[in-house]
Amino acid sequence: MGQRLKSGLLAASLFGVISFLFGFFVFEEIKWSNVIGTAGGGFIAWYFFIPRLNNKEYK
Repeated sequence: MGQRLKSGLLAASLFGVISFLFGFFVFEEIKWSNVIGTAGGGFIAWYFFIPRLNNKEYK
């Protein structure tokens, strides 16, 4: 498994768990659309955008 895929899956799981906990403790209800959307956004960000920002050619 590639490093980008591992980073993307790790970010998606962490973002999903944080969104789940935030919704549970702050709003006292879990909105699954927010959890899934945040996890998907975390995966897309860490799989596509973060490696490009860390690439030395773009700095």
